[in-house]
Amino acid sequence: MTQYFDPHIHMYSRTTDDYKNMAIAGIELVVQPSFWLGSPRTNVGTFLDYWEHMITFETLRAREYGIEHYVCISVNPKESVTRPLALDAFEAMVKDRYPLRDRVVGIGEIGYNLINDEEEELFVKQLDFAHNENLLVMIHLPHNNKPEGMKRMIEVFKSGNYNFQRILIDHNTEETVKDTLDIGAWGGLSVYPKTKLSPERVIRIVKNFGSERLMVNSAADWGESDPLSVPLTALEMKKQRCDSADIENITFNNALNFYKQSSKFDWTSKDREQGNHK
Repeated sequence: MTQYFDPHIHMYSRTTDDYKNMAIAGIELVVQPSFWLGSPRTNVGTFLDYWEHMITFETLRAREYGIEHYVCISVNPKESVTRPLALDAFEAMVKDRYPLRDRVVGIGEIGYNLINDEEEELFVKQLDFAHNENLLVMIHLPHNNKPEGMKRMIEVFKSGNYNFQRILIDHNTEETVKDTLDIGAWGGLSVYPKTKLSPERVIRIVKNFGSERLMVNSAADWGESDPLSVPLTALEMKKQRCDSADIENITFNNALNFYKQSSKFDWTSKDREQGNHK
């Protein structure tokens, strides 16, 4: 059976039916980055409870359906503007060593939402923390005005000696893919109804830029989204007679190669063959 990897999905907001359908469709691995609560947070404890839930309960819930679940920890860009709460949450994240826990493969999502100074302050703090701890990073491009977000992000990168082989810039579109690849980072392509990419747009991007260092994700969350976006994109690519290597690269291999740089990512093909889940 064909295997798929969804490297960005918010299962906190999804049902067990989603896990079941994902497993049936061949999704074997997922990474869940830190998201926003859906309503304003009132204290640091809500962050701590959320991170704990992802690391422990969601890992077990996924495993019930034969899916291996990993986590990225952060103060999400959408929640990074509240002062002093966002800064306090970051300090608690570091103090309680959440990014160093088992199943945590990186820092993310971090980056921009509205593209302002408050977001950038948390972005830089978390980016530097990841760099100092040699952690992988998942960066969130803003949903609106992506070129401006990318431009500002590149200015941030100039201030440090960052290893772009360990950085994934997500929510790319045709406007940003070239910049992402040119700096040496990995690129996420979110297939999401209405507000992000369609499978057809992904196909055009791959035709123009190739499949190296690009990966498809669903970014499924509270909104109108589809946790089967990765296998559905693969299906559309097969229907359009796309190269099988490109399909495998953007729906499994590249995500695997990026995340296996983390010492906490302990999945191997042998686990799949033997049905072992640690």
